[in-house]
Amino acid sequence: MRRNIRGFRRLMMVGSYLLVTNIPVYPQHGITVSGKVSLPDGNAAAQLPVSISGSNGFSASTNTDDVGNFQFEGIPRSIYSLVVNIPKSMYFRADPISLDTTREGNIFMINIFLHNPMESSTQKEKTSQVISTKEASQMVPKDARKALDKGKKLREQKKYDAALAELDKAIKLFPDYFQAYEEKGTVQVQAGRTQEALQDFGRALKIFPDYEAALSGAGYCLLTLGKYDQSIELLQKAINVDPTHSQNLLFLGIANLALSHWEKAQETLEQALRRDPAGVVTAHMYLANALAGQHLYARAAEELHTYLQLNPGAPNAERLRNKEQYWRTQNAQGH
Repeated sequence: MRRNIRGFRRLMMVGSYLLVTNIPVYPQHGITVSGKVSLPDGNAAAQLPVSISGSNGFSASTNTDDVGNFQFEGIPRSIYSLVVNIPKSMYFRADPISLDTTREGNIFMINIFLHNPMESSTQKEKTSQVISTKEASQMVPKDARKALDKGKKLREQKKYDAALAELDKAIKLFPDYFQAYEEKGTVQVQAGRTQEALQDFGRALKIFPDYEAALSGAGYCLLTLGKYDQSIELLQKAINVDPTHSQNLLFLGIANLALSHWEKAQETLEQALRRDPAGVVTAHMYLANALAGQHLYARAAEELHTYLQLNPGAPNAERLRNKEQYWRTQNAQGH
């Protein structure tokens, strides 16, 4: 069985996270969409053009400030596409984000992390090495399988609404089709709808609690939503089911790093790099921060140096070199 979750991994590799929340406030004229654009290492992506366009015809643009923040005020409710317009000279990428502002709340916050195309290009569609008894014994109707396959092809063509329609057809034909629910989650992630993706992954897990692809997808979504403890729980379950996938280890390392679990983050990120050094290049950057958190400055500097060697054209290269030098100075001074 082909691993459905690889599709969204290629698109949204680590570093390409988004967070959408709504904060209820008293009614005002129009709504506010604000947020921050960050580089894969978490540093601000300053002075980048950001544009927003809605199904109602409204559009506007602005630039991020020196700390990566942006804001659109007084805009009408609609379904919007938010795009970070990255200059061709920059190394990173960002995918359009879909934002539904028709729901409750007048302030919507979106945090966008740019991602590294090198990692995306190194990831290939893989066949799962773990086929469960539950999957092997499924009696899926032929028409449901066809609908699932068609949904996958439409996702690859970025025809997300059409893909979801086919997947809903597959589920109607076979209500326990957890693979179709997981594929729906993958489509929702690619479309920038993290909350909806989490619900679909959850439906797959309700049918099959040990389905590794859905555990991985749900863990990723929880990571992007800042729910690190829950993310760690599901990602660890995914790794227990199938320890061969480096992306799960990378995500798990980042979640631990966010909670300042330095040693656990280090251990997990090192495992990811041992398994797939070319596929998780950004792990060197996160590992450097985990080591620095333990005051292991010499090793942190070396990891950052490795990352810079692999990414010589990174737009934040100068700042990272300064950080590398700072850590080397800290080590020389015995801190």
